[in-house]
Amino acid sequence: MKSAADFSRQRKLTNVVNERSAALRGRARDVLVCICLTAALISCSSPRSSQSPKALAEFDTSGKSPGEIAEFVFQQYSCSGCHTLGEGGKLGFTERGKEVGKNFEGCISLLTAMNVMVHVREENRTAEEKRKAAHFQEFGCVACHQITPGKMGLTEVGSKLASLHMACTDVQRILSQR
Repeated sequence: MKSAADFSRQRKLTNVVNERSAALRGRARDVLVCICLTAALISCSSPRSSQSPKALAEFDTSGKSPGEIAEFVFQQYSCSGCHTLGEGGKLGFTERGKEVGKNFEGCISLLTAMNVMVHVREENRTAEEKRKAAHFQEFGCVACHQITPGKMGLTEVGSKLASLHMACTDVQRILSQR
């Protein structure tokens, strides 16, 4: 049987534990409140309307000139990774563009070759066809052109540009006229 002293000691220990638990809960609550307030302040202070669209689908093309749209495509779809805009909008090459562009067959030839290759299963393609398919991917053609087994189609970006009557060659032509 427990004595009165044992009960008293147990009650004191329980009170100490409860006091510590309450203090910890209070600190945890304070930390959580600080985190929430900081997140709210950051969220409210972020300029949402000034963020530039990352995709053509988000880009409001109404009232934009073909040059503005072409510039957006050039900047957002990594054309600037290989190309530079020279004097008068003439496209040049970055160091990376010079390197990856060695022995490049040209955009029109590549697109024509891919239109033929879509009818050939990937495992049945020649080494040259596989090289061209890799170029198609590496040069960013897949931003607008979508290859599905048996046919060539357009991505959402390609479809939007087509609705604006802007093929990839038009983007280059418009930029070179600036």
